[in-house]
Amino acid sequence: MSKYPNPNINRSNTLKEFLDSEISELLPDQDTMIKNHLNLVAYLESETPLFVVRKFRNHSNRGNIYSFENHRFTVSDNEPALWVFMETYYETQLDFHDLIENQLFPIAFAIKRDERPGNVWATVGREHHVFSANGWKHCHIFQCSPLGETITYKNDLKRRSLRLLSPLNHFPFFSPRKYAMPTDYGENKECIEYVIWWLYNHFYTNINKTYFKAFVEEQDFIIPIEEPKDIIIEYSIKNEKKVNKEVPKTKKDLGNNNKVKSTKQIQVMDATIYEYTATRFSFRKTIIEAMNDNDVLIINVNSVINQDNNGRFILTKTQIYQTFDNVITSDAYQNFGNYNYPKTPKTADQFRDKWENINL
Repeated sequence: MSKYPNPNINRSNTLKEFLDSEISELLPDQDTMIKNHLNLVAYLESETPLFVVRKFRNHSNRGNIYSFENHRFTVSDNEPALWVFMETYYETQLDFHDLIENQLFPIAFAIKRDERPGNVWATVGREHHVFSANGWKHCHIFQCSPLGETITYKNDLKRRSLRLLSPLNHFPFFSPRKYAMPTDYGENKECIEYVIWWLYNHFYTNINKTYFKAFVEEQDFIIPIEEPKDIIIEYSIKNEKKVNKEVPKTKKDLGNNNKVKSTKQIQVMDATIYEYTATRFSFRKTIIEAMNDNDVLIINVNSVINQDNNGRFILTKTQIYQTFDNVITSDAYQNFGNYNYPKTPKTADQFRDKWENINL
């Protein structure tokens, strides 16, 4: 499985240059995109599908089952869309009947406590961390949950499900979290119209053009015959943040005057530092779920009773989800917001007071 590419920020001055030079290696194979799109359509047109749509007003409990005129649907954040995009990028042919009926893809990055009652979806959490960690934003050509619109017909459920899950509606762009830009180009109307035109004329070939055109026109949009005006794109890596953090005040660090001996300066590119001290190696949900993927958590374990547990551990949210997935899915973490290890696990040693081990 190949790693998803890093952004090349020195290559493009206009949207056309970005699409011409980068998008072909950032999008999945077009034949796999079409196959997965058609598999999704077949499932959504089956007799009793479970529609998966982006959460919207009065329907925001992810993984809960709702109904409209006896048609079942559940709601999600963007995790299912990102998962489908990345699996398609890795050329996985997706069986949506199996995936949805058996809840095999994540319905949400994380489920809040007040969403738990009524939640039936088994899979939660991010599997493909590399995409956003590399600085990309997962974008939709057509809005998954159009502002001000409600569900009026069964076909609205199908259309929203297609917009959320179909790889034909997905494209990557630079993330505003990582890059300074005058506008979020991935949400810009003129940019998206140019992307549609470019995909039809320069990406899809042969019969695949027909499928893409049909999908676009089902969204009440007509692909322009003439090339739209190219758009200058301005972006740069956000300024580096420098954060000073004190070394935890343990007995070892304190001199006769009870002063901390030293401080350590941590420099992180576009990341926020979170830190807490506990008597056990523990994970606090309110802290972790507020973090972005490349934000950093420092856990200071300082126990008088069992000093073998003690240490300073530094890891990113991505590393938490990858290494301690058993914690994230545990009942203690999900329902009570805190998971404590009675004894600091061996798996934590790789994060013990070694900043250079963090891969941001």
